[in-house]
Amino acid sequence: MNISTTKKELQSAFNKLSKTTQLKSQNPLINYTYISSSASGVVLHSTDLEVGIKTQITASINSPGEGLFPTSEMNDIINVIEDGRVDIDISGPHINIKSEKGISFDIATIPLQDYPTIPENKHELIFPIKSDELKELIDQVIYIIKVDPTKPALSGACFSFKEKQIDVVSTDGHRLIKISNQNKTNINGSFIIPKKFLIILNAFLQDTDEVNVIFSGDHVFCNNAKDVFYSKIIDEKFPNYDAVIPSENPNKLILDKTDMSAALKAASIAVNKNTNQISLNFGEGKVFIKSINQSDNKTVHAPLKSAKYNGDECIIGFNLQYLKDAVSKYPEEKLIINFKNESSAVLLQPESKNINITSLIMPVRINE
Repeated sequence: MNISTTKKELQSAFNKLSKTTQLKSQNPLINYTYISSSASGVVLHSTDLEVGIKTQITASINSPGEGLFPTSEMNDIINVIEDGRVDIDISGPHINIKSEKGISFDIATIPLQDYPTIPENKHELIFPIKSDELKELIDQVIYIIKVDPTKPALSGACFSFKEKQIDVVSTDGHRLIKISNQNKTNINGSFIIPKKFLIILNAFLQDTDEVNVIFSGDHVFCNNAKDVFYSKIIDEKFPNYDAVIPSENPNKLILDKTDMSAALKAASIAVNKNTNQISLNFGEGKVFIKSINQSDNKTVHAPLKSAKYNGDECIIGFNLQYLKDAVSKYPEEKLIINFKNESSAVLLQPESKNINITSLIMPVRINE
């Protein structure tokens, strides 16, 4: 195989492809990038056997063929060569890379017969969505996802397609977020998309206006004119999230998001770093956040002056970080917190009918 391209083309491609590289892996093929040149163009592909990226580059093809690049070495070479033309020749176990100014690199490669094939996209179930909407969905749910080999079902976001509604849900067992929209597709079923793929996809969405998320077999695909991103779907049963969301939370606290954020920031000064615990204190005409660190003899009492509450007195313990995350992602300035008592799940739900987001946080036992 012999092709001519440019540093800019290679740099753009390997910036994407390197996202699947794993420095520590028992399979050496993971750290190689596949290249193929033919009448249909030059294609590069990398995978960690779970997530994969395929991209095309603009190049002149002097002779067709295929081979494998050691990904990290190619990145190093691309970073040191000057801008301009780059000639690449793959012959047997060697690769020669020559820059326009004559700098030449000879590196070894390995046989490609064992390189994993790219899964076939049969375009079976297509979910069209605007890029900014998908990016917002990912931003809302990804921060909760915790990759845990012992709980694989929770290592991704669940895209649940029902007859009239699409739910996108993530949970770590202590908190949950659900975003619902109208289902305008013919898809019916649930698919757990891994966190790593969502991270890669989120970066890719900055460069495109609209995408199709395609579920085909046991993989999910997303592509544009030059790139294909794909991942295995997590083959696990996602928890019954509707069963843990309370249908009735009679008590309601209304306040300003800015006020709440400032109080949480103040409370963090005295929070115990081991428990990360604070309390939200409710009463007629008084609502405040309190944090205590007995070992350092610190206490913070932060009143929520914008609060509107008319229920019984109640004290609910929270993990500070969980509550901060939920408030920071809350889509409106008017913050609404619904709860039943100090031991039941707490919900943050906007009143706007145009924003169907439910954020759930489980309370913690207060240890003062």
